[in-house]
Amino acid sequence: MPEPARSSPSARAKWAWLLVALLGWMPAARAQVAPADVPTPAAPAPPAEAFPAPEVSDAVTRLLEQPYLREDERRLLRIRHGVWEDADLQTPADHARAALVRGALRSPALDDEQAPALDRAEAHLRRGNPARALELLDGAEAPQGPAAARAARLRGEALADLGRFDDAIAALTPLAGMLANARDADEAGDAAMGLLLLARLVGPADERAMKYQPMLDALGRARETLNRLAWSVPLAEAMLLYEKDRYAEVGPAIENTLTLNPRCAAAWSLLGRAAVDSFDFPRAEAIALRLDELAGEATIDGAIIRSMVEVRRGEGAAAERALEGARGAFPDSRAVRAQWAAAAAARFDFAAADARLAELDALAPGTPVGQLAVGRAMASARQYEEAARYLRAAAERAPRWAEPVIELGLSELQAGRDAQALDALERGATMDQYNVRAANSLTLLRELRSYLRFESEHFVVRCRPGQDEILAREMLAQLEKIFARVTGDGPGGIRHAPNHKTVVELYPDHRWFSVRIAGLPQLHTIAAATGPVIAMEAPRTGPGHKVGTYDWARVVQHEYVHTVTLSRTKNRLPHWFTEASAVYLEDAPRGYSTVQLLARAVETGTLFDLDSINVGFVRPRRPSDRALAYAQGHWMYEYIIERWGNEAPLQLMDLYAAGVREPEAFRTVLQTSREDFLAGFTDWAREQLVAWGMSATDERPGILTLLSRSGADEPSPPLIAEWLSSHPDNPFVLELALEQATKDAPADVPALCERYAKARPVDPLPHKLLAALYLSGQDAPAGKSPLDAIPHLEYLDAREQSSPGYAAEIARLYATKKEFPRALASAARATQIAPYDATIREFAATIALMANDLDAAERHLRALTILEPDRTAHQRRLDALLARRASPAP
Repeated sequence: MPEPARSSPSARAKWAWLLVALLGWMPAARAQVAPADVPTPAAPAPPAEAFPAPEVSDAVTRLLEQPYLREDERRLLRIRHGVWEDADLQTPADHARAALVRGALRSPALDDEQAPALDRAEAHLRRGNPARALELLDGAEAPQGPAAARAARLRGEALADLGRFDDAIAALTPLAGMLANARDADEAGDAAMGLLLLARLVGPADERAMKYQPMLDALGRARETLNRLAWSVPLAEAMLLYEKDRYAEVGPAIENTLTLNPRCAAAWSLLGRAAVDSFDFPRAEAIALRLDELAGEATIDGAIIRSMVEVRRGEGAAAERALEGARGAFPDSRAVRAQWAAAAAARFDFAAADARLAELDALAPGTPVGQLAVGRAMASARQYEEAARYLRAAAERAPRWAEPVIELGLSELQAGRDAQALDALERGATMDQYNVRAANSLTLLRELRSYLRFESEHFVVRCRPGQDEILAREMLAQLEKIFARVTGDGPGGIRHAPNHKTVVELYPDHRWFSVRIAGLPQLHTIAAATGPVIAMEAPRTGPGHKVGTYDWARVVQHEYVHTVTLSRTKNRLPHWFTEASAVYLEDAPRGYSTVQLLARAVETGTLFDLDSINVGFVRPRRPSDRALAYAQGHWMYEYIIERWGNEAPLQLMDLYAAGVREPEAFRTVLQTSREDFLAGFTDWAREQLVAWGMSATDERPGILTLLSRSGADEPSPPLIAEWLSSHPDNPFVLELALEQATKDAPADVPALCERYAKARPVDPLPHKLLAALYLSGQDAPAGKSPLDAIPHLEYLDAREQSSPGYAAEIARLYATKKEFPRALASAARATQIAPYDATIREFAATIALMANDLDAAERHLRALTILEPDRTAHQRRLDALLARRASPAP
């Protein structure tokens, strides 16, 4: 079927979305582990349609419309630019060229002896038959002109696939001169693609390989001076940029290729791999479908992309199923066999993975591609020991190829093995100075060598010298409390301790934090765990900070749960489950916005199922999806504990550690299917919403029902008063009555607040109103004082994550009551949220002195001398305190 010359508006929107995704997510794309906040989703339904092609370039359209072209020339141009009609394919050469471009490797045209030898050779090479490709190349007349570059590239690739690396180097070496002196744009594209392989074989610094920038410059010259419409040039650019992890430029280069040839399977394949790397799994699968539709058959690249998606999801069996057709049709494809080994490793069957690698080795002696594929898969799954084993093997097989060494270094960095990471990344950067992730991560490791180190029984905290020392020193005591809670046997406790100290790295700003997690400074979160390492951005305001102040202890407690659950399960648990346990063990009540989000999802039937919830974390379709995924996961975890007890999550974890997948684990531990679990959870959730005052019942009808019964269009004050009389504990009525009273009857507000708080205990509004009322002293009921605001402020503070205001006010009120231990605890919480705020520190020091806690007072005063070194009063107060401590008690 012919491709449309123009894509639809919805297609354009999809392309714009994908490019934004690539530009925004690709920084984390090929990092060898997704941090705990970048999950690996389970499989949703297959895509309903293939990913649309971008608009064909206006320049191509104008060219095809030129009146000076003969019809045969126009026909050949349509074939060249991938916009042919069936009638345009008139010769064996036409059919072969079209089949090769669209990836139809099983087309009979590619075995027709009248088809060009180079096309037939390339087809055999892609099918996994390099020996036959060499026979065709040897038997053909030596190509002249631009075709010589293509012949050299194909010969080099075939020899490399056969394990004849020295011969491959000899075949590819002339391509540097061909690229530098190219007189044809396609010649330049072919030469550049071949030089990518040469650089892997000899190293990019070798004199036989063209350096990155000269190669990019040569491709630019080919585009500008030889042929702006040659799609092979931007395709080669995209491959080169992808090789160097220059993610911001990859997407536009691929799009440029496809606007010049929308049927170019090689470009679609690269785009699909980029989508997998950026965790955009639905689009990756839609691109795989596009590849199959272009070819009119199941394709190697489509199968590999689907399998890569499943490996990233942790579904090894599904990854194997995705390859079944390709393995049957192309049993000798090196790429398929490498992915087949990675799929076995994703099932944690390393014996099978090794056996499959041995079979690949028999076909292509010494090839590193299988070990690299398995190593990447294991690093992505946080199986760091296995990742290191396979990546080292790949590096040994290809000692001049930078990529396996860089992947090893990045994996070791995420594993917290800084010495090994530094060694690998220094070697990788020496081999390839243009790789962005390697350069950034190496800079980070060198930065870390200057960091200070603070250590307790179970943690190491590292920070840059200076103000961050204040927080780093204070963290240790709180971290040990976190350890006791998370690893203990309290409600939801994991009952497991990692066999290593966990490293908490405190980064001075968002840029450095992002480099630590993703390799590039564009990750949008404030803390993340990779297993042995928790990285966090300093909770301060100012330039370079995404969030500002935040409750670091709650955030780190969440991340440490990831560390512990990943340790207990060998990093082998569904991601919604690890997020759910982490939110559960934050030990904090839900915010009201979260409650409202859950209520809407239940009422509208938009709760996630156990597959789509994982997609909601990483690729939200709606603005609320990520928040709903966290909230629903937490809710389901609560349901498991309430319905099956504290042991159930731990039993599930142990099955996950043994490699058991979620459906079987649910049947074993919960004695239910995932579908029945979700149905039971939904019924329980509805009961929860009623208890929270969020769902209407026959006894407590909603406002629309009450209006219908009253025959009114909208609630009026008399009607609200009538409803309040007949439904005194209805939260929907009380909410309306309270809203009206705040405008018209302030004297009624306190009593309505108390009633509404009981009817809907999840809404902070009555607590905010009462706290403000009692603190102001105006219109407060008789006998009420500012001290009566304390329980309401405590309700609000328990749900506050970014402001120290509530905690500071609670501390002030308790100090007024001379309840100094409570005042001190609240002051400490205020400094926990805003540890760099000198005003909060000074207030906390005052409270500590009032409580006669000289240790706390000294700690805050020392912090003040660092935060505000120019204020001599801080040093004078500290000196006075130290003198007081040194003098004997009277």
